[in-house]
Amino acid sequence: MSLNLHRRKNRGFTLPEVLLIVIILGIFAALAAPSFLNWVNKKRVEDTLLQVEGAVKEAQAAAIRKSQTCELNISASSVTSIPPNCLPTGTRDLTQISGGSNATGVSIIAKDTEKITFSPKGTTTSSNIFVFYHPDQAQGMRCLAISSGIGIIRTGQFKGPHIPSTDDATSTNCQTS
Repeated sequence: MSLNLHRRKNRGFTLPEVLLIVIILGIFAALAAPSFLNWVNKKRVEDTLLQVEGAVKEAQAAAIRKSQTCELNISASSVTSIPPNCLPTGTRDLTQISGGSNATGVSIIAKDTEKITFSPKGTTTSSNIFVFYHPDQAQGMRCLAISSGIGIIRTGQFKGPHIPSTDDATSTNCQTS
């Protein structure tokens, strides 16, 4: 009689027990997926901002170090420089961050132009504000402000509309820290 009880304990899980576990895991996954996607999109925006900010600072330093004019062209897919030696570490490919050229990735909007020019002294007349956002997400929009004159570069939170336009890229909507 005791052998029969022993065998019964080692038989494993029943079908209703397995189904209950699968249903519970499915509910947890359904609840966690939107938060995870928002986190991923926010990190993509943050990574794109850091790449562009690094390129701007690198070009400004290269202009001073090499006593030459450096021009940056910033788009949603890359950051390039003229001449190319203004970015010693090379052109920034932003498609890897934003999910590839075919994916819906991070968008960048500039107030005036996508070009920033630094003089041999590191100064700029290209006062501009860039807005970085993911079209599927209203939270986590960031901005990069470049002041004309001595070329101060600051980042901050963008507090404008969910899908910004070039008219929304203002210092009022870009709350820098």
